[in-house]
Amino acid sequence: MKRQGNEQIGSLINVVLEANPKLAENYRKHRIISLWSEISGEYVAKYTEDISFDRRKMFVKIKSAIIRNEMMMMRHQLLQRINDTAGACIIDELIIR
Repeated sequence: MKRQGNEQIGSLINVVLEANPKLAENYRKHRIISLWSEISGEYVAKYTEDISFDRRKMFVKIKSAIIRNEMMMMRHQLLQRINDTAGACIIDELIIR
């Protein structure tokens, strides 16, 4: 059987995500979690215990009080990096615990 109309998998995924907004949101959240070490840096990722989402808020639990304090001061830059990585503004607030 001869194939016709070959398309790249990335373009097919984008079509599916555009048709399903909820699926697209969950995909972006999963992408943020999987790329957390690139977003925050290896050192911060090493001390990250948990990442969760609720109503356009991202909750990050950090083991070290010193790193937590540094992240609090860099919260707006991190939020910008997170939304840039996701490819859309899906997070309005970053809460660090």
